Amino acid sequence: MSQGREVNIHNNRRPTKTKSAKSSPRTKTVTAPRVAKKAAPARKATKPTAKPVAKTTAKRPRRKPEPSATELIHQSALKAAHYALEKKAEAIHVLDLTKITSMTDYFVIATGSSDRQVKAIAENVISEMRDTEGVKAWRSEGWDSLQWVIIDFVDFVVHVFQAEARKFYNIERLWADAPMEEVKDEPPPAKPVRKKRSAVKSKASKDGKAGSGIRIISEFQTAQ
Repeated sequence: MSQGREVNIHNNRRPTKTKSAKSSPRTKTVTAPRVAKKAAPARKATKPTAKPVAKTTAKRPRRKPEPSATELIHQSALKAAHYALEKKAEAIHVLDLTKITSMTDYFVIATGSSDRQVKAIAENVISEMRDTEGVKAWRSEGWDSLQWVIIDFVDFVVHVFQAEARKFYNIERLWADAPMEEVKDEPPPAKPVRKKRSAVKSKASKDGKAGSGIRIISEFQTAQ
């Protein structure tokens, strides 16, 4: 026995070889890799849908028809009549000549009691129609005698008379076929007067109900 080599004298058996598992050459078993199943997405909680509310759309107001040229002229003639009324003109009439003549559409006839008033009425109509309404008079005449002042606005004509001259010329009779409207200075309607409570109470005390109560008490006392 040499000293450099160690020999296991206690175990002389050869170590056994580990056997490997043999697979059949014909069939090969292939195991597919396992795929992790995707988790189903969580369902979102759906809120209860409210029923659609029918929208109530306000109806658009209808467009007002624009006034015709004749209506605008009529309004201007009435404004001239009111401006004459501001200077205390009397018996103001507006004649509609639209269906009678092509000379003009309306006559405005007014009366003043004196030369000064006739002049004041005519000047007020001219100035107010020009400055306020933007309607200028084409021509005017009769300023010398101030018995009959004519103010021509082309679409309508204003006649300011004194009483005697109006009665003499009598334009309403000459144009009797024309429809006529009268312009008056009507006061505003009076407001209803409310009765005070004290007056109501005093009126109730005079009625027979209050007196009957006192009469019953007096009868009861005399019965005792």
